[in-house]
Amino acid sequence: MNSNFLKNNLSLKIISVIVAIILWLYAVSELNPETTKTITDVPVEVINMDALNEKNLTLVDDPVSSISIRIRGLVNDIRKVNISNLKAVLDLSEIDWTGTRQVELNVEGLLPREVKLDKTPELSLTINEITRKPIPVVVELTGESEKNYHVHEPVIEPRTITIYGAQSLVDSVVQGVVQLDLDKAVSTIEQSIIIKLVDAAGRNVDSKYLNKHQSSALVTVPIYPIRSIEVRANITGEPAAGFVLDSVSVDPTQIVVNGYASVVEKLTYLTTEAVDIRNAVEDIHTTVDLVLDKGLYLEPGQPSKINVVVHISETSITNTIQVIGAEILNVPDGFTAFIEDFSMSVQLRGPYTVISPLTMDDLLPSVDLSQLITEDGELVPGQYTLPVVINVPDRTELVQVANDMVVVNVQLIEETEGTEEPQQPQE
Repeated sequence: MNSNFLKNNLSLKIISVIVAIILWLYAVSELNPETTKTITDVPVEVINMDALNEKNLTLVDDPVSSISIRIRGLVNDIRKVNISNLKAVLDLSEIDWTGTRQVELNVEGLLPREVKLDKTPELSLTINEITRKPIPVVVELTGESEKNYHVHEPVIEPRTITIYGAQSLVDSVVQGVVQLDLDKAVSTIEQSIIIKLVDAAGRNVDSKYLNKHQSSALVTVPIYPIRSIEVRANITGEPAAGFVLDSVSVDPTQIVVNGYASVVEKLTYLTTEAVDIRNAVEDIHTTVDLVLDKGLYLEPGQPSKINVVVHISETSITNTIQVIGAEILNVPDGFTAFIEDFSMSVQLRGPYTVISPLTMDDLLPSVDLSQLITEDGELVPGQYTLPVVINVPDRTELVQVANDMVVVNVQLIEETEGTEEPQQPQE
């Protein structure tokens, strides 16, 4: 009886334990079950960037700033997780490759220990080698200057800079650009301007993983006033004797220039290179360079050479020639004739080169005896007063003649025999 009771009692105890375990398992599963939970906005912390750079490697862009993770554990344990303590750590120290890969993150601050990650979080990461290259720096002007002011080509310093960083970023950059707004400027602009990096399409390339050795450039934009100025020829020397400078003409007569305000405002005219007229005896046609002082510039389309015509004319002079002899013409056979001493003054006007060399011989002074011969063809010896005829050279004008009558002695040849030889006619 007792033996059966003990056996039955033991069975009850075993059954009770089993029931208790079942009830406990039931209670645990129903009242504190295992579950999963997704946590968003877990911040990502990047470490060991220097270690990556020491390998001549760099990120191309920033990784995402936060991720979502999924944890697994009992409900009560999951409730104890302090979300504010969680962070996902991206350790760059072990990276020695380039390209794009999925990289695992280490989640820190996940307590209690019974709570586990349902899956290790990953993110996509792109790694490049660090490279460098020189690029040109150019100026982009916007706006306009004030009217009647000329904007010259900008001067930039430096004209090239070196960029360095992630290779894909460096390769995409074609030039550096500085932008300047003219904004109705009336004087030269000088500014230090930040350099922007742009690609072939003109888009900005801006990244913390792309750097410049120099971040700004000094830009100078000369802006000068415009004026239209008279042109004058620079004539040197003197024409040949007997010639004078009549007038000078230039083409064009006005030139539009720009330049330093201090220079342009004082200008009254512009000159050409020297035009030498020494010993000139005719008009001079030539083309010479325009002279521009320092700080002066031709406006676009304006000629740098000037056509010059120097008009040279010969002077007209008056000259008086003394005639002291003349040729006796038409002396009949058997007669002789001679002229007593006389002096005649002849005043001529004409071009310098014609008048200056004239002498008495050029006038061919003469006395014609044919006017003394009668209708019968006879010539009566005697003393006659006759006019002296002269030749007026071409291109000359006879202004005045004084004492143009001369005494001519006409004799038969036999009358002179035994007497002194008559005075020969003077030419």
